Amino acid sequence: MGKTRSWPVPAALTITAVVLSAVVGCAVPGTVASTSTSPAPTPTAACPSAGTEPRTDSNCAQYDGEAAMAANETYRQRRKLTPEMLAQLDAHVGPARKALDSLTRPANADDVETTFTALSLNEVQTDDGGNGVRFGVTVPSGGCLYGYVPLTGPATVETGGSIMDGGCLEMFGH
Repeated sequence: MGKTRSWPVPAALTITAVVLSAVVGCAVPGTVASTSTSPAPTPTAACPSAGTEPRTDSNCAQYDGEAAMAANETYRQRRKLTPEMLAQLDAHVGPARKALDSLTRPANADDVETTFTALSLNEVQTDDGGNGVRFGVTVPSGGCLYGYVPLTGPATVETGGSIMDGGCLEMFGH
């Protein structure tokens, strides 16, 4: 003969309670269902505010287009740095500019990265668009060196915080 297994009583009661609550639902006796046949209108489109008068369209979600565009550009902003951090960054500018200006032109992204690695700055981002190399370098003490190595002429090296999007090199069209 096979063994039969019985569920413990507490488990059986719990299952029964769950099933009954699902069947009965959450209705409270004596309440009347809503007689409204249409749901409350919800916005179906975004409508920019124009002028000083708000729009009264019920299917329109209001927004300020100018403020939305300004907020969309915040990823390009650089984080604020303390004066002490900026002073530490300034100590890197001279050696970086000297090393970049000594590159044989036209320099490419690999040349720029190798230059910063030789200065013990290893977190380098570059963008070689064919007209020169843009770069962003994370400095271990905090902050960034960023700038441009043109096909001819001196390199530019600036200091500042990382961009809100992360990293030191702002990407165009992003």
